[in-house]
Amino acid sequence: MGKLVVFEGVDGSGKNTQLELLTRRLEEKGIKFKTIAFPRHGNPAACFIDKYLQPSHPYGEPKTIPAEVASMFYALDRYDASFEMKKWLEESDFVIADRYLGSNIGHQGGKIKDETKRKKYVDWLYTLEFNTLKIPKPDLTIVFYLPAEIAIKRIEKKQNRNYIQDGSNKDAHESDIEHLRNAGDAYKWAARTYPNFIIIDCCDKNKELTPEEIHEKVWQVFQKQYDI
Repeated sequence: MGKLVVFEGVDGSGKNTQLELLTRRLEEKGIKFKTIAFPRHGNPAACFIDKYLQPSHPYGEPKTIPAEVASMFYALDRYDASFEMKKWLEESDFVIADRYLGSNIGHQGGKIKDETKRKKYVDWLYTLEFNTLKIPKPDLTIVFYLPAEIAIKRIEKKQNRNYIQDGSNKDAHESDIEHLRNAGDAYKWAARTYPNFIIIDCCDKNKELTPEEIHEKVWQVFQKQYDI
């Protein structure tokens, strides 16, 4: 049975770039893997997510939507994908996901400032996704931490998103720097609270590390965790 590894972090933290660098290295070593990215924008199973993230706020501003409600949008997208992922885990050494349940802990858990209440929310989330929906459990979650002020500058440089109806390059989460700060704090809390969450800092004393420097940190984690 393969291992499910997840890359997490706020928008603009470079998850996709790190996914590309890691898979290139795994290919060189002949290691079998599959990749998947969430949310799967445009997929019918992600329809509530795409609507929730619209800058026009059809459900209301994201910060006004209870964490449990928004979490169900994302959980159902993963549920729909989980059947194929289970097959991949039987056939491959690794399945690597760009975002997974940890994104709910970051982006939705960040709405809950009280840590006792946040822990209660995460307990509910684990029950929903792992016990009720029976989606695969991650073996390792790597969180790329980037200060919100830097993340939002990177987001500004992104191309327009196909799933945003007004043609903007920022969705409702990405355009809210307070949301990004809260999500970053919740990710750091998760790394302190759950042993399979590991933080990789994308900056060194406010200096941004290069993608290659960050990848070396990722590879060190992989070597230690999986002896490869």
